Amino acid sequence: MFAQIFYSSVALLALQAIPLLGQGVNIPVGEDLAPEKVRNISTNKIHKIFVKGNNARMRMAIAAIANTMARDLNELLLEEDAYLGSRPLYIEMYEKGKSKGSLQVRPRVTSFDDSEIVIELLVDTRVKVDRAILEQGVLDILLYRRGLEGVKVLGVDQEAQVPAWVNYGLQEVLKLEKDNSRRRVYEHLLSYPKLFPLEKVLSSNRRAVRAFDTTNQSFYRAASCALVLSLLRQDDGEESMRNFLAEVVLFEGEMDILLRKHFPLLSIGANSIQKMWSLQVAEIAAPKLTDTFSIAETDLKLTKLLMLNVPDGEGNAQLVPLEEYTVLDEMKKSERIQATEALRRGVIHLSSRCHPSYRPLLLEYARLSVDLANGDIALVEERLPVMASERQNMVIADERCRDYLDWYQITRAYEVTGDFSGYMQLKERLAMESEERKDESIDVYLDKIQQLMQREKE
Repeated sequence: MFAQIFYSSVALLALQAIPLLGQGVNIPVGEDLAPEKVRNISTNKIHKIFVKGNNARMRMAIAAIANTMARDLNELLLEEDAYLGSRPLYIEMYEKGKSKGSLQVRPRVTSFDDSEIVIELLVDTRVKVDRAILEQGVLDILLYRRGLEGVKVLGVDQEAQVPAWVNYGLQEVLKLEKDNSRRRVYEHLLSYPKLFPLEKVLSSNRRAVRAFDTTNQSFYRAASCALVLSLLRQDDGEESMRNFLAEVVLFEGEMDILLRKHFPLLSIGANSIQKMWSLQVAEIAAPKLTDTFSIAETDLKLTKLLMLNVPDGEGNAQLVPLEEYTVLDEMKKSERIQATEALRRGVIHLSSRCHPSYRPLLLEYARLSVDLANGDIALVEERLPVMASERQNMVIADERCRDYLDWYQITRAYEVTGDFSGYMQLKERLAMESEERKDESIDVYLDKIQQLMQREKE
C-alpha cells in the first residue's frame, strides 16, 4: 500500500513538473519576422499556435501544452490532426512588473471594423501558472476559433463565449480518456443525484463555478463530463458535437434548443437529456475489472463476509459470527457445506478486487471454510486469532502510512490551496444547517441531559 501511494505521489510530482519541460515544439523561422523576434516566438505549423515571450523554457512549455490539447481535441472529435481553421491563435506571456495575482489566464477575442478577428490568450507568467487554468484558457481559444470560423466581424451586440459546462466537460473527458481513477466522484453523484442536478450544470456560468467550494467544483466537473460524454456517444456523436461547437460560441438562446437541434435523440421524451446523463454517470461510476479496494475497504468487506449461515430452532436461516464455529459440531456434512458456502464464495469473489496484500489472508479464510465444511475443526481455535492479528496489523500499518503522508503534505506545503478553504466552508455550512434545525421547545432539555452525561463521564 505504501509503495502504491508513494509511486502515485511521484507521478503527481512528475505531472507538476511537465509545464517546465515543453518538449517536441516545432519552431520554424518565418520569412516575415526579424531574427530577434523569431527567437522570442514558439509556433506550430499544424495547429497555427504562436506563443510569444522571453522565457524560453516557459514559452516552449506553454506551446507544448497548447499543441497537445489541440491534438487531443482533434482526436476526440475524430478530425484530422491538420485541422487549422482560418485564423492563427496567439498566446502572449506577461513577464514584466509585479503580479497582483488577479490575472492568470485570460482568453480574448478582438474585432475591428476594418480588420479580421484576432483570438489570443494572455498568460501571467510572473507567478506560478496553474496547469489546469492554463488548459482551460487554451481550450477556450481553440473553441473560439471553431465557433468564429467564417465570421469576419463581430456585431456590436455579439460576444464570443464558451459555456462553462462545455469547457469543463471537454477538459474532464480528455483526462478521463487517459485516467479513469476519478470514478469515486461519479459514484457519489450516482448515489446522491441531488448533490448536483443537471439543471445546475447547464445554468452555472464561469463566475458561479469559481465561487463553488472544492467539493461542488468536483461534482460540477464530473457532471459536465458525463453530459459531454452522453452527447459524444450518440449515433454520429462526434460529427454532431463538431457542428454544436461551431454554433455554441455565438449562441444566445436556450441551451436545450441548441442541444436538440444537433442531437436529435434528445427530442425523444420530456426527460431525455436527464435520462442520457444519468445513464452516463452510472456507466462511469461502474467499477472496472482492474479497480481494487484499499486496505480499509477490503477489511470492512471481509468483516461482513465472516459469517456462517446456520438454521435456528425453527428452521429459518440466521447469520452467526465465524468465531462461533462450534455450532457446526452437531451438523451433518451437507448442512455444514450449506452453512459455510456463502463464506467461501464471498471470500473468493472478494479476492478478485481486494488489496493485493490481502490475497494470502483471503486464501487462508477460504481454506478455513473448506475445513469447517469437512468437519476438520481441530486447529481452527488456533488459526482464527492469528488471522485476526494479521488483519489488525495491516489496518494499523495502512493508517500509519496515511497519517505519515498527511503529515508530509502538510509540513511540505508551500502555499495554501483551495482544498482546505473548501473544507472549512463545508464545515461552516453544516454548522449553520445544524443551527437552523434546532427546536427551542426541546433543545433546553436536551442540553441539560448532555451536561449531566458529561459530568458522569468526568
